[in-house]
Amino acid sequence: MSIPIPLTAALLACCGLVAATPAHASGSGAGGIADRALPGFATLAATTAPLQAPGAADSADAHSRARSLQARFERRRVRDLPRTLGGGRHPCDAIIGRLCIWDDGNEDWEPREEPESIRAWRLELLTELASLARAAPGDHWIFGQRIRYSVEAGLLGEAEALARGCGLPARWRCDAFLGYVHHHQEDFVGAESAFVRALSAMPADTAGSWADPHPLLDGELHDWLEAQPDSAAAARRLWTLADPLYLADGNERWSAHLSRRVYAMSSDGAMSPHQLRWGEDMTEAVVRYGWPIAWERSWPRAGQSTVQVTGRDPPASVRTLPPRDVLDGGPDSVDAVVWEVPDGHTQSVYLPTYLDTIGSLDGQTGRFWRSDGVVLIGVATLPDPPAGTPPLEPDPPAGTLPLEPVEAGLFVETGGVARTLGRTAVETGAVVRLSGVAPLADRGVVSLEAWEPGHRRAHRLRRGIGLRRLPPDLLAISDLVLLEAGAEPAGLEPMLDVVRTSTHVAADEDLTVAFEVYGLGLRAEGIGFSAWVERRNEGVLSRFGRWLRVRGPREEVSIRWEESGPERPQPLFRTLRLGLPGLDPGEYQVVLEVSVAGRAPLVGRRAFTVW
Repeated sequence: MSIPIPLTAALLACCGLVAATPAHASGSGAGGIADRALPGFATLAATTAPLQAPGAADSADAHSRARSLQARFERRRVRDLPRTLGGGRHPCDAIIGRLCIWDDGNEDWEPREEPESIRAWRLELLTELASLARAAPGDHWIFGQRIRYSVEAGLLGEAEALARGCGLPARWRCDAFLGYVHHHQEDFVGAESAFVRALSAMPADTAGSWADPHPLLDGELHDWLEAQPDSAAAARRLWTLADPLYLADGNERWSAHLSRRVYAMSSDGAMSPHQLRWGEDMTEAVVRYGWPIAWERSWPRAGQSTVQVTGRDPPASVRTLPPRDVLDGGPDSVDAVVWEVPDGHTQSVYLPTYLDTIGSLDGQTGRFWRSDGVVLIGVATLPDPPAGTPPLEPDPPAGTLPLEPVEAGLFVETGGVARTLGRTAVETGAVVRLSGVAPLADRGVVSLEAWEPGHRRAHRLRRGIGLRRLPPDLLAISDLVLLEAGAEPAGLEPMLDVVRTSTHVAADEDLTVAFEVYGLGLRAEGIGFSAWVERRNEGVLSRFGRWLRVRGPREEVSIRWEESGPERPQPLFRTLRLGLPGLDPGEYQVVLEVSVAGRAPLVGRRAFTVW
């Protein structure tokens, strides 16, 4: 199941000759355009050679001429944009200065091929800018237009050569432009290196503004960050968690954020396709949502005198920053919190350039405590391949490309550092079983991921978890883990092979659950176990009544037993089995209560779906 957050990232002009219609974040997600050469661009590479320094008057004339040519190109672009029906005004999900931003919910939009005339005019502009650069080699605005439009044209090799030959007086701008190009080349590690150099060399106030995550944060995350004693460490953790896929090298969300800053820097004072001159409102919109991957012009409606231009963003863009409840929790918080992607408009969105979709993964993760860390497990069945996909063959027929295997991994984040616990490569639709030992920490995030480069899609399951050390005499319980029907493993290691790969259960199946109890064996004591199944939407009064022992479980599915504790301190591994007779389809949870005389009772839960 995908997690699309279709978001309008286009802009509605409130004044001027053009009313710009922001569009839904729709498109194919093909932000990383293939490096390819286009006809008529043979003059660009030659312009990167050292040039003689011109006079100040020549530089000023070149700068003025460059601005005129850039504005002319954008007027030409609007004239020949692909036409589309619609273009009516929409209620705003967000207002940023002159701009109205909304989500139109159109996830089926695909970009149409850009007219050849616009491609030709862009190449003409680049050639003219290259000529003007001879007169103003130190003009960062002209240089920025050359980088920006080269990347827009898909000329990434030429853009990289230009950035590497950069001779701007402020060297940090050269590194920033190089990071921008590397990001579009999907060299995220190279982009990070270039941006680190740029941030270390640029003025301190500029560096602080560029690296600041505040523009991306909703009210709850803003309050969380402001409440942290070490704001720099908290910001680093936010950026680590914003990385959409730990399977991919580098943190592409961080480099995307800085690439958006570079785009805004290069656009400063320029004309946009909306025929509005760039301002701070456009900078904020770009930093939060990125810049459209395609443009359309609406046919005017009856009586309408303005031209409406729509900029479209990738349709599967999502909120990559964590919700606050994943971050909350101190040393006494051990409950797992599912990282759910909210529906509707969000403060900021992003989709990696190498993906068309990123979806949720139906599987299980679980925690089991040991003296040196916490054993984390991750199990899931990967989604089936898209319809019409040929099977994976070890020796594909001559002339055909082999289908890439699925990369899968289990990761844990603690203290702003993401660690790999296990990685593997399997076929699409196969079962993934991974485990590893996570370091002890107050709080962390576990991430089970699958990436199919050939299908340009990824799936993940993330949870905020407590990983604190358990004192030897503290009564505690592991996560509850659902097992395959009839499985009876003797301990944690054999359990991994029989963990159910989905939380979907048939109504006529037995529900088998495994868990561990800690803090036993220091003295002789008896243990009482009670387990039942209840609907997840059970009301507060029903739950309160059960705790007072005046009401039974909502569903008549329960089990109770008592036994003696272990003779020495060690984890107590147990399984239980519950029948599910006649349960209606819906959302449920199995609840386990552990009671020991003289100690507060423990409660563990695991959600599942009956289908």
